[in-house]
Amino acid sequence: MKTKAAIIILIFIAAMLVIQAGRHEGKRGFKRAVVGQEAPNFKFGAIDDKVITGTDYRGKVVIVHFWASWCTSCIGEMPSFQRFYESNKSNPSLEIITVLYKDSYDEAMKLMKKYKYSLPVYLDEKSANARAFGLTGVPETFFIDKQGILFKKILGPIEWESNAIKDLINELVSKS
Repeated sequence: MKTKAAIIILIFIAAMLVIQAGRHEGKRGFKRAVVGQEAPNFKFGAIDDKVITGTDYRGKVVIVHFWASWCTSCIGEMPSFQRFYESNKSNPSLEIITVLYKDSYDEAMKLMKKYKYSLPVYLDEKSANARAFGLTGVPETFFIDKQGILFKKILGPIEWESNAIKDLINELVSKS
């Protein structure tokens, strides 16, 4: 009997937490990204005070990749991601943006320098963009089409040189 009562209480508490989270999300005005709908108009900063926004890249396919230097999965996919970046950085139809999530820029740059990575790294001050995208952890990647629609979201590490990713990029780039 005590077990049933405890389970009912836990279910009730969980339901209240879900309701509260939804109420707080609405008050803050956060609209989470949904595949098939317009992607958030992100705004990322760089250490040199350069700021980029989603509207800067309309007409291009945009990859927004959240990562951190403390994330072992992120570090594990970096060699593949660097090779992907090198082979695609001159593609005028594609923009690749990496964004630090809850990480020190200095630590990330140490990692980048140690392994000679040249991926562009941007900052998400106060994680506002991470919330807008509905980030659940790192690594997490968002593929935005030329019209600014979120086409695909991938949770976890990616094999960037796989046929699946090549096909995805080709589909997005060839799409008008």
